[in-house]
Amino acid sequence: MPICAVAVCLVCLSGASLPAQRPAPPAGSPLGSLQPRGARRVIYNSDLSNTTCHLSEPAIPDELRQIVRNYALVGGIDTLVQEVWHQGWSTFWRTEHCTYDSRFQHQRLVPIMDAGQMPIAIYLDECHRQQMEFIAGFRMNDRHGHHPDLFERLGRDHPAWVLKEFKPTSRGADPRSLQSGCALDYSQPGVRDWLFSIMRDLAQRFEIDGIEFNFTRMPECFPRDRAAASHPIMTRFVRRVRRMLDEVSRQRDRPLLLGVRVLQDLNACRALGLDLPTWIDQGLVQYVAPGDIGFTEFNARYEEFVRLARRRDCYIYPQVEARLQYVRRRERQTPAQYRAAASNFYAAGADGVSTQNYFVHWGPRFAAPGESGVTHPQHYPEALATLKQLRDPLALNDSERHFVFHPLWGPQGTGPSRTYRPEKIVLPRTPPGQQGRFRFRLCAALPPPARVNSRAPRPAPELLFRTRIQRADRIEITINQQPIASDQIDFQWPSDPAGVVVGRFPLTAPPAVYGDNHLGMRLVESAAEAREDVTLYEIEVLVPRP
Repeated sequence: MPICAVAVCLVCLSGASLPAQRPAPPAGSPLGSLQPRGARRVIYNSDLSNTTCHLSEPAIPDELRQIVRNYALVGGIDTLVQEVWHQGWSTFWRTEHCTYDSRFQHQRLVPIMDAGQMPIAIYLDECHRQQMEFIAGFRMNDRHGHHPDLFERLGRDHPAWVLKEFKPTSRGADPRSLQSGCALDYSQPGVRDWLFSIMRDLAQRFEIDGIEFNFTRMPECFPRDRAAASHPIMTRFVRRVRRMLDEVSRQRDRPLLLGVRVLQDLNACRALGLDLPTWIDQGLVQYVAPGDIGFTEFNARYEEFVRLARRRDCYIYPQVEARLQYVRRRERQTPAQYRAAASNFYAAGADGVSTQNYFVHWGPRFAAPGESGVTHPQHYPEALATLKQLRDPLALNDSERHFVFHPLWGPQGTGPSRTYRPEKIVLPRTPPGQQGRFRFRLCAALPPPARVNSRAPRPAPELLFRTRIQRADRIEITINQQPIASDQIDFQWPSDPAGVVVGRFPLTAPPAVYGDNHLGMRLVESAAEAREDVTLYEIEVLVPRP
């Protein structure tokens, strides 16, 4: 067999279907063996400004109702999480416990409130008319850096409340935030008491269906050197809010949910002071939405969350985001990519999907202060229709899917959380024979080689990889330790010798399997004059409609 062979390694994890309500699956439940529980499939996390970007000046109550109708009718959304608190501001409602968002897009709602109606109440009423749940979202430590007035005041009155070691994450942050800080220290009782008073006021005043803690905007809530040991502090706060919601539930004779949005790595959560296993085992949270801070993670092992959740009545909704990676962050995720991500989520035992930053598909496009009329962002509300496609796991199998395995924060990046580690292959040129492998999760049934070679009328699944090699390099590619023949691999060589080379070949089963696969790369012989490492950072798999 010629050397330029590609071999990918996949571990077969498919299995028989299990009852949808099975409470505690075996520790080794195969991927694809668990059916989603309950009726909730899509949770939409509404960014603070993804709706205010296209309201009139001033806003009209029926515009808010139409936003909810779009979620329900176009997006097929079951649960709206409208974020209502961030950076020390309330949004969509006013409370005596904190100031209302002063940014101009949120000032559009002030006339509605001055007239005696809170926008959150309008959202609530329309959600319930559309048979949707309404969850009030709280960004636990949003560090966009837009509210320096608060942190300057805290620096004078309560300096211990401010975590100054964490800087703003937004390029548009107010420069004063670099000096005043923009993060709260939850090890301080005063911080927890303050936020609790805001949550209790909201739960008692409005007919919400629950509260969500968003720890992905951002996850750091404690001093870095004490975070791992601070989990009992946050657990006590979660328990306190759970008890408050239980009290309100008894008054209204209906349950209220407590959900959390966290990083996709349980160990990372623990290192940051978030003890998910305890929250789940003690029944403190009813759902978990794990995911990356900014990008869709196709490769995460969400079954680790599922195993915890199925020990109790807790549900798992991994996040999809509108972006795929930081380096090419202007790219938008396609419907085929959303379907692929959801396939991997459901195969891990998830009960549905949740969104974050989905508004990137249409904006926001803000009208300038004082501008009359309504701005109409492109692709809104049509872009919501993609979410309706993610409701049925079986229907995903009959659709085109595009699986993407990119380094979310760049080849060397860990992201703002400093916990993410990308898959990659880096092969030094000496000594010869260097090899590496790249894990990628592919929860899709692929055709056997015989079907692909028989000139089937439909296109075959294809694996694409991006690498830096020279024309004179001799490499071997494997899938799950089985070589891919060199005549099966099509290379596209860039005009720049230092550019990225794109390789692609048909992918069948075998060598690929349903579940976790490994693409292996071995540098058999290095080009004589080459000095740069051989690298492979990106894999994509295109699965056509069967």
